[in-house]
Amino acid sequence: MKRSILIPYALGLVFIILMTASSSAEVIDRIVAVVNNEAITQREVDRFLAPIYEQYRALYYGDELVARIEEAKQKVMEQLIEDKLILSEARLRNIEVDETDLDGRIGEAIKRAGSKERFEAALKEQGLSLRDLRARYKDQAMVRKLIDQKIGAKITVTPVEVNNYYNNHSGEFIQPEQVKLRNILIRPRSEAGVKEALDLAKDILIRLQKGEDFAALAKEYSSGPNASEGGLMGYVKRGDLLPEIDKIIAGLEEGSISDIVQTPLGYHIFKVEERSERKAYALSDVRHDIEEAIFREKAKEKIKSWVGDLKKNAYISFK
Repeated sequence: MKRSILIPYALGLVFIILMTASSSAEVIDRIVAVVNNEAITQREVDRFLAPIYEQYRALYYGDELVARIEEAKQKVMEQLIEDKLILSEARLRNIEVDETDLDGRIGEAIKRAGSKERFEAALKEQGLSLRDLRARYKDQAMVRKLIDQKIGAKITVTPVEVNNYYNNHSGEFIQPEQVKLRNILIRPRSEAGVKEALDLAKDILIRLQKGEDFAALAKEYSSGPNASEGGLMGYVKRGDLLPEIDKIIAGLEEGSISDIVQTPLGYHIFKVEERSERKAYALSDVRHDIEEAIFREKAKEKIKSWVGDLKKNAYISFK
C-alpha cells in the first residue's frame, strides 16, 4: 500500500490520489498543460507517477520499463485533465467549502497516520506542506460538492450500504506490515567496473558497521533515485520489492543494516528505519472512504457523460 494515510479514496474520474511513500520534493515545477484556467504542473504529474515509477523499477527493465512508464504517464495526464475540467467548473460556479470540514479531514489524516509526527513525516516524504494538503482537500471538496449538485442529488448512500461494503471488502481496510527503508545502490559503470562497484559497496558496508551515518553515505555514494534524500525509500510492504530483497528485509530488525544484496541494478545495502505492524481499520476510520467508493461506483457513468460535455467546450493546451 503506497501510503494511503493522508488522502483517502478519490471519486474515480475525479482526483487521483496515489499516495506514495517516496515522491521527491525536488521537482521542477513547470506547466505541462492548461485546462481552461487550471494549470497542470510537472510536479503534479511526477508526484502521482512517483509511486508507480518506484514500483515498476522493481518489476521491469529496459524497454518494458519505458513502455510501462509511458502508459502510466498517459493515464495520469488523462485523469488530471478530467480533474481540472471539473475543478474549473466548480470555480466558475463559485462553489464554497466549509473550512471546519477541512479541519476535520486534516484531523482524520493525523489519526490514521497514528501520530502528528508520522503525519508530518509522510507529508515531507511526498513533498507536501500542510498548506498543500489543505488546498488539495479544498479542491476535492469543491469537486464533490459540484458533483453532488449536478449528479449526487440523484444518488444516495445509506448506512446499510456502508456497513455491507465494509463487511464484504474487509481485506481492503487492512494496512499490511510496512517497513520504512533506506537504500544505498552502487551501480557498476560498465561490465569492467563490476569489481570496482562491489569493492566500493564492501567499503561502505564496513563504514556503516563502524557506526557512520547511513543517510550521509547514501547522499555521497548512492546511484539510487532517492540518494538526495539520504536513500530514503519510505514505507514498503512485502511484494513491493524484488523477491530477493523482500526475503532479506523480512529478517532485519529496526535499526539494522543488511549485507550487500546483488540485483540486476547493482549492489544494494538496506537499513530498516522502522517497522509498522499490520492493523485493520475500524469502520469509523474508513466510513468516509467507503461512502466515496460507493458514490463513485454509482456516479461513474453519469460523471463520464458530464465530463465529456465539459471537454467539448473546454480550452485544453499542452505546453
